[in-house]
Amino acid sequence: MSTDAPRTSAPSRLALLIGPVLLAMAASLTAGALPARSDDTSQADSLGCGSAEVTRTLTTGSAWRMCVRIDRIKGLVLEKVQFRPATGDREYSGWLPVIDSLYLAQLVVPYDAGGFAFNDITEYGFGDLHLLDQNEQTCLGDIMSVQQSTMSGSQYSERTSPGICLDEVDTGLGWDSKGSEVDGTDNDRYSQQGSALEVSSISKISWYEYQQKVTLTDQGTITVGLGATGDLATSIFSDDPAIGWPIGSEHDEATAEHAGSHWHNAVYRVDFGIGSGAQQVQQWDYAQPDPGPRGRIEGTGTIQTQAFAADDDPDPQTWWRVLNPTSLNRDGHPRSYEIANDSIQNPYDPLTRPKVSFTNDHACQEYASDNLNAGCPGLSVPDYVAAETEPLTDPVAWVSVGFHHIVRDEDQSPMPAHWQQFSLIPRDLLAQQATTPLARSCVNGGPFTIYGSCAADNLAVPRIMVGAGPIGPGTVLSSDTGIWRPARSPLGYQRVWLRDGTPIASVGGDGLPINATAEEYTVTTADLGHEISVRVDASADGVIPGSATSSALSIPPAAGPTGSPPTSGPQHRAKPRLKVTVPARGKPRLKIRVWGNLGAATGRVVVRAPGNWKRARTLHHGRVTVRVPKAQLKKAQAKRGKRLVVKYQGDARYRPLKHQFRPHRR
Repeated sequence: MSTDAPRTSAPSRLALLIGPVLLAMAASLTAGALPARSDDTSQADSLGCGSAEVTRTLTTGSAWRMCVRIDRIKGLVLEKVQFRPATGDREYSGWLPVIDSLYLAQLVVPYDAGGFAFNDITEYGFGDLHLLDQNEQTCLGDIMSVQQSTMSGSQYSERTSPGICLDEVDTGLGWDSKGSEVDGTDNDRYSQQGSALEVSSISKISWYEYQQKVTLTDQGTITVGLGATGDLATSIFSDDPAIGWPIGSEHDEATAEHAGSHWHNAVYRVDFGIGSGAQQVQQWDYAQPDPGPRGRIEGTGTIQTQAFAADDDPDPQTWWRVLNPTSLNRDGHPRSYEIANDSIQNPYDPLTRPKVSFTNDHACQEYASDNLNAGCPGLSVPDYVAAETEPLTDPVAWVSVGFHHIVRDEDQSPMPAHWQQFSLIPRDLLAQQATTPLARSCVNGGPFTIYGSCAADNLAVPRIMVGAGPIGPGTVLSSDTGIWRPARSPLGYQRVWLRDGTPIASVGGDGLPINATAEEYTVTTADLGHEISVRVDASADGVIPGSATSSALSIPPAAGPTGSPPTSGPQHRAKPRLKVTVPARGKPRLKIRVWGNLGAATGRVVVRAPGNWKRARTLHHGRVTVRVPKAQLKKAQAKRGKRLVVKYQGDARYRPLKHQFRPHRR
């Protein structure tokens, strides 16, 4: 922490150890007040953490659930973290436990000038009055209220704080694969934008504001980050360039300052819970027996059976994973999570030198240093490693994520957030990636070819063709088969003509019903006043079958009292309805729905906003949510500003539609 005076806001060590009764009371008040979403999980299948339970299904279909709370000392805490892939029964339809608990166990901030070093977690705490309220500027998603206990000297009080942000965010291109290099179309291309759930809180410690953020992606990756923003403090530091950096004008002695360089050493505690039962830690090291740019590189995986700290200066290729040898994916491989930590570590402190240390889970080992738990007071991670005598079967990873802050002019108020983070990446958690489309579901192992869809995948529904003139009994209808992805085997097509969605049947020579399945269908008097459509069933050997149904063609009813039968020309695409909603509290998101008499629309929606901003998104069940930057939203709200434009591009049933509007101020 940068500061120009001793930190008078920090509670004393005595206040933090106020006694087991008050600490127990505080712990009971940290659960969030946002109820679990009833559409995602039942009460009988709950995690047992009451209003602290969070369940979110992402736009891409994958889902996360967990218990989220604010601890008065640790700040943001995630517990019982579970993942459910979008692929469902094809891979795993239930919840996969992955993490028992995750939180920031210490933040060590020593200054290069010497004499100043702070342990922001155990000396201050990220909860209590240090927790800042979320608002529409800090949180673009849902704000979750928490009950907080606070201590001011010996005075204990409680408050409700909107302290946790839950936000689904776009992560950019999730995946893209084009099967055929020679096919000039996109018929054999597979693409999807990724999404993730961000869980975050903000705490103010002296001059700094820290955002604790955990990002949980639709692929099962968990990225843990600490962002530092706020303001700089400079006055206690000399102008020695060896320990800082000049800021302010060199031409004005009154404003010239010198900010001290310092470290932010975050040490996280990750208690793994992949499935159930004993787990293992595996270290992978690499070597090149025959040196040279094209020499063979060999990797060796070693199961670490005892607690350990990584080497002070490990090979950059070395990595670690936690695996469960009895929890196997569909392919029979043990599920695991890899720790990816590309940050630098402070080499001058035995606590922060190792990229990662591993111990067994012990309830008293709560903090990475200056431990406040009465069961093992004052100890640190090196002490935990040295004291461990049992085999490493219930692993806790202590991950050190460093950032050496060399201040710059641009860090002056308000300082842009700078980030330090690591990721937990699923390795063999599933047999395939978590959002694999059905069309690529058979690409698993070998031998295989990347060309051709695994399933009969329709890209454009069939169309009914009718000649000119009035439609009535005797009119001959025909149809195409629609457009389908190139499959691994040539597709065969079977038509089934439908009246009001039900197969049209006649009685065959054997007295049994026969569905109308010819390429053509002749309208009969039974069709008058009804809707005719055609379903095309596609199949092939070794290919998952699929179906697609055309838009409905309305057959005019019988002639009215005047004796003049109504007429109708060829079927045209219908006009859809388009509704755009801006959520309350001015959140910069548009909820778009496109539908009509033929049901939910398909296809894409393009949103344009002032400042040449544009986003294109694909409808899912006729709906899509598009995030609009707050600056563009404000421009569109201005009285003389340009309006937002939402354009639906149309599909085989509905024609294009454009809607311009000015979002209301809220």
